[in-house]
Amino acid sequence: MIMRSSGRTRQAPPTPAAQPASTEREPAWTAERIRALGASTDLATAAAVLGMSRSAAYKLIRRDAFPVPYFRVGAHYRIPTAPLLAALHLYHPGIPTPEQASGIADAPPKAPPCRPDT
Repeated sequence: MIMRSSGRTRQAPPTPAAQPASTEREPAWTAERIRALGASTDLATAAAVLGMSRSAAYKLIRRDAFPVPYFRVGAHYRIPTAPLLAALHLYHPGIPTPEQASGIADAPPKAPPCRPDT
């Protein structure tokens, strides 16, 4: 029995163009770099700071599960940098924490309930 070719030939997949290895890496997000973003930043930048992809950030926003507060301005999402720093535990000694700013941490401790003598 002679095997005949079906007429189709299998071609090798195209090889990707050789890309030179990048020696420059994006610098790490420090508290100073995050503060330099201003009062708020866009969702893609906040996602990069948190170490997630942009698409993952949008999925979390849609599920209302993004790890820091956000607000929508038109068709864009803005993320305040103070809660972003708080989520990463990168407080500056001179900048109050959200609890301190709201007065929760400065409130005097509650006295124990009084028990009448019987």
